[in-house]
Amino acid sequence: MLQYHHCRYLDSVVYGRAEASSEHADEYLKDAYSWLENEVGFYPLFLAVGTTEDDIIITGYDYNWRRSVCQKDNKVPNCVLFSFDEMDGIYMDYMWWHLALGLMENSITEYGRRLIFKPSWPKSRWLRKAKIDPGSVQLVTDTLYLPSAKRIWVRNKPTKRLLETMGFNNIEVKRIKVEH
Repeated sequence: MLQYHHCRYLDSVVYGRAEASSEHADEYLKDAYSWLENEVGFYPLFLAVGTTEDDIIITGYDYNWRRSVCQKDNKVPNCVLFSFDEMDGIYMDYMWWHLALGLMENSITEYGRRLIFKPSWPKSRWLRKAKIDPGSVQLVTDTLYLPSAKRIWVRNKPTKRLLETMGFNNIEVKRIKVEH
């Protein structure tokens, strides 16, 4: 069952290991990512956990079709979604992660850390939460081996062909519904 999903821009896709790096992070999120790095011991790559479209939406894959999202020169983002059936990492509560996104000078308390990481929860409880409350669980890891993805979604046929020439397989052109 595919329940771990990672989305990245096409220009950052490599056939091999994708390493987490601060150089691609949004300036607005760098403080939160640095806090998370200090907490977990590595710079994070994010994956949504779950099997529904609501889980996939928190990866940003829907940016492919949002009218309000544009890059320089009015280009539409070209996001690629990699889905895995198993993944190692640290689970986080996506809703409480917003405490860190509003981070100001390491202001997260021990209680806030427990809300985000729920350290007493085993993996089974995290997966149950993801099933009951889609879009509520994410996992962070330091590296991904992208060719091991069991399924890859792309926005169009040219992107699919490009990834195939790189060596990827299990690629589908897949659009998801978007709230504009």
